[in-house]
Amino acid sequence: MLGAHTDWTTRTFFFVPQLSQNEKLFSVLDQLKLGFLSHSSADDAEVVCRSEKRKPMSGFQHQHSPNRAAEKTAICRATSYLSVCVTLSTSVLIHPSAIYLSVNLIVPPSICAPALALSLSVCRSAHPSIHPSIHPLFYPIMHIVHLSISIFYISTMTPSMWFLNSLCITCFHPSLLLSIQRIIVNYSSQNLSRVPGLDSSTTDLDLSLNQISSLSSEDFCSTPELHFLNLSWNLVENIDRQTFRSTEDLEVLDLSHNRLQDLSNQPYLLSTGRLIFLDLSSNRFPVMTMGREFSTLQRLEWLGLGAESIASQDFFSIRNITLKTLFICASALQTYEEESLTGAHSEKIILALSGRSLDVVMASDALAAFEEVELRKVNRAMDVIQPIQRREYIRTLSLQISKVETSWKVLTSSIALILASSIKKLSFAELTLDNMSGGTPQLQTHVLESFSIERAFVTTFIFDQRMLYDFFINMPARKLRLSQTPIVFMTCPWENSVIQELDLSDCVLTEKLFSEHPDSECGTLRNVKRLILKGNNLKHLGPLTSRIQLMISLEIVDLGQNSLTYSEEQEDCVWPPQLVEVDLSANDFDERVFKCLPDSIQILNLQHNRVTAIPLTDSIFSKLRIIDLTGNRLLDLPSCQPFPNLQTLILRSNSMHSPQPNALQSCSHLTDLDLSRNAFVCTCSLRRFASLINERSNESQGLTFRNWPLGYKCSDPESMSNTLLKDFHIPEISCNTWILAITLLIPTVALMAALSIACIRLDAAWYVKMMWQWTRAKHNALTSQTRPEDLEKFRYHAFVSYSQKNSDWVKSEFLPKLETESGLRVCHHERDFIPGRTIMQNILRSIDQSRKSVFLLSPHFVQSEWCHYELNFAEHQRLNRGSQSVLLVLLEPLPLYLIPSKQQRLRSMMKKRSYLEWPQEGAKQTLFWANLRAALQGPLAPCVEREGQGGEEERLLQNHS
Repeated sequence: MLGAHTDWTTRTFFFVPQLSQNEKLFSVLDQLKLGFLSHSSADDAEVVCRSEKRKPMSGFQHQHSPNRAAEKTAICRATSYLSVCVTLSTSVLIHPSAIYLSVNLIVPPSICAPALALSLSVCRSAHPSIHPSIHPLFYPIMHIVHLSISIFYISTMTPSMWFLNSLCITCFHPSLLLSIQRIIVNYSSQNLSRVPGLDSSTTDLDLSLNQISSLSSEDFCSTPELHFLNLSWNLVENIDRQTFRSTEDLEVLDLSHNRLQDLSNQPYLLSTGRLIFLDLSSNRFPVMTMGREFSTLQRLEWLGLGAESIASQDFFSIRNITLKTLFICASALQTYEEESLTGAHSEKIILALSGRSLDVVMASDALAAFEEVELRKVNRAMDVIQPIQRREYIRTLSLQISKVETSWKVLTSSIALILASSIKKLSFAELTLDNMSGGTPQLQTHVLESFSIERAFVTTFIFDQRMLYDFFINMPARKLRLSQTPIVFMTCPWENSVIQELDLSDCVLTEKLFSEHPDSECGTLRNVKRLILKGNNLKHLGPLTSRIQLMISLEIVDLGQNSLTYSEEQEDCVWPPQLVEVDLSANDFDERVFKCLPDSIQILNLQHNRVTAIPLTDSIFSKLRIIDLTGNRLLDLPSCQPFPNLQTLILRSNSMHSPQPNALQSCSHLTDLDLSRNAFVCTCSLRRFASLINERSNESQGLTFRNWPLGYKCSDPESMSNTLLKDFHIPEISCNTWILAITLLIPTVALMAALSIACIRLDAAWYVKMMWQWTRAKHNALTSQTRPEDLEKFRYHAFVSYSQKNSDWVKSEFLPKLETESGLRVCHHERDFIPGRTIMQNILRSIDQSRKSVFLLSPHFVQSEWCHYELNFAEHQRLNRGSQSVLLVLLEPLPLYLIPSKQQRLRSMMKKRSYLEWPQEGAKQTLFWANLRAALQGPLAPCVEREGQGGEEERLLQNHS
């Protein structure tokens, strides 16, 4: 996964949120070829690149000779001029507002691999969730892989490699990765000898750092949508004229560092009429003469060339084309005809010098012909600057000198020479000073529009820092920039300075800032309107404000990407009176920072801090119009009470799960609101907010929501994960308790009423009662255990007691159903009483020899004395056997008041015990007999002897007669 060669095909995602015009596109491409992406272009287009496979990639080394290519392999391959991959193995600072890319440092692959592995492991552990569309298991798995590779490489790292890693462990912040715009198919460093098979949907292709020697007419016939193609650092010698016949939309073509030999014969360019960017530098062209095919590139804006000889007519073919940037690699240049460069028409020229005497002549022509000139790899004597003094006319207004190592004396004298010319913009990049003695004083001849130094270093250990700082702070320039340089403090100008914009970003400044005492702090910087101090070592906001309070014209201050905090224990915040814009992004502020804001503020940037809420303070910021709180920890929408005139509120990537829109009622002037990329929990509590957004998004005026609808997605519950908020809907009934209760209560009441009516009409209560009694009878029959000695005396299942007036029913219904149909033995007094014995003896005997005693209750029953005796005897027997031996059957309705007072026992039994009722309806009688049988069933004695010899036979004969 890491290494110069791999079998994997790597897809690299890059993000270009705002590049839509060719001018912006060219600005990024142009500055990428310069070796870095400036802060100004980052304002137009934040460009971030991420490789899924994390393989090392090379940068653009156009100004270097091919024999040093192996030493120039960098960590992150800029696979497209439309994308910028961050070089993690160099001392590059990556910040949310600007990305600086240097791809010209000598970094061998042995350092790149461990640096990338260690950097990515730390980055992904700090930011495990970059984009919600990536599978949740992707980052944990990749983190384990990176950590394993890191452990392997750490064991082999040298001290110098440790130092590089300490500089390059930097993390991407999720807020930069807003949306995937393009996908680059990356075949870089695959050791390919020919173009591989490609998908028809390929739009961006990187084939750099391979062994491809020729391009045929069939190589790109399957990629009609190809826009970007990087073939640098190959062995290309021949290109068929039909190679690009199918790629009509090709806009970027990099053929640098190959083996092309005839610049005048490049017929394949006839099929590339839409090219915007073309790089042919560092090939083997003997002369710079361009063929007629170059005249067809009317849309060309960036052109890179290089040859051994340059003549005056070499640029004739492009005389009608006005470029934005012309890049000349003079590393192999042997001869140069004076004024040859005047034949080219370009707004800017970049000269990668050779270190020979020809450099002076070329630089002289460039200064006379082009408004913007960049000179790279300037020699120690900086003699390429001398033509400024000798020439009568200089067209150049902007001069940039990069990659130079010289002395303080040469530098100051060269700057003095430039200050005496008509040049208005001067900048140095990658400047190294090795001798700080001498020096030429400044001459206040004219005021520069801008003076810039980036990545400057002094190799002398002991020198007067104040001398160095005084020289630059007293520079007659309206814009002064000293960035990415180890400046620990800055002095004040000797007199009132003309500086209007002071940029001291990415240095090592503290909040002391200037060397003098705060009471006399820099009263000579009264014209400064914009102050940039981002990326330093600033920690306390209160003391810092006192250092800049005398900059009375200050309107904009950038303090982002520091470690600033604020608390009441610090000094009181005293800001300049006209301050309107404050950038405090990427610090460590919490909600207390609102107590340290200037009253005049109009724009506040608090991105990526630790703000959890906006306090309702006594301070009213009536002029504040814009607040950016992206990447904080807000849980709900803030109130606009402290900001009555707020117009724009950005709350992207916070912790708002279910924001309540009530707070927006205090924001009467709010017209622009961004709540995208929050982890919305799509439940009932979010309904009002979702409804508000849907309503406002359909209105042509009033409050608008940025990034709607794609930036608003549900994170929970899991069933709705990644659902767009515009598609989120929960019915009112699911969230309103009263409606839900009423909805459930009405059907329930209706159902109960219907059941009640049905029960009444169908006599369901009787059926339920009878079923319950049947169930109990069955249960009792299964669970009751009769002792064997008791079982011996049972001859009957039941003894029946009834009034004589109910005898017809007993004989016609009761006995046949139980004895004939059910096989039960019933003791019937008319049949089973033994003659000769008293009635009382027969009653006692019958009850004693029966398992149950059945009493058929009716109004006649309660009038019978014998029934009364039988009931008393059975009740007495119940006390011995248990409560299940007496069974009451109600033949006719028997109100309690009809029961005589002397039969209180019967009344009590009817109140406390359940009984069977004889139904008059025929349909119910089946269930009645089933219950009765269930209650009476049980075992009898296996062998029953007749009491008294021959008694049973006599009784049977009597009954039959």
